[in-house]
Amino acid sequence: MKDIYKKPIFYYVLVPVLLAVWPLWLFTLGLPGAKDSYKKEAGEYSEAEKLIGQILGELDPQRLDYAKAKKGSDQFDYVTAIDQVTRLCRISPAAYKLSSSPLRSMKGGQKSQDAAVAIDQIDIERLAKFLSVMRMRWVNLQCTNISLVKLKGEKDAWKADVRFMYYQ
Repeated sequence: MKDIYKKPIFYYVLVPVLLAVWPLWLFTLGLPGAKDSYKKEAGEYSEAEKLIGQILGELDPQRLDYAKAKKGSDQFDYVTAIDQVTRLCRISPAAYKLSSSPLRSMKGGQKSQDAAVAIDQIDIERLAKFLSVMRMRWVNLQCTNISLVKLKGEKDAWKADVRFMYYQ
């Protein structure tokens, strides 16, 4: 069987056969399947669009009002940002410590500011929600480092140290 791969006649027959079979497959199975998949995906998209409209209109309308609710200041502030998100995630102000550095200029005129948040005790679900909301609200904010230490004697309790970097 290995000898057939070495003979050029195999390739002289195989390549034309494949070139002849490929368009037949494309017109008989490929294109009709693609049309069916497109119709299915278009239907799912319209259903998802209705659900998104329902979520934004009825269940969580404050998402649309968030951009309007900014208090005129375009300046990012870690204290305000962390305070808003910790209240949303039900993290007590006594349970975390925030330290931030001053605004620094980088190469190319870009400015950055970093901060560290130390949370004494948090479960994984609230930490994930905290990080998700922080990232969703401020697109120029990046989480650069997370370290978790499991608290002894607790099932789902962690000490978390999170470092952020905000680019302006």
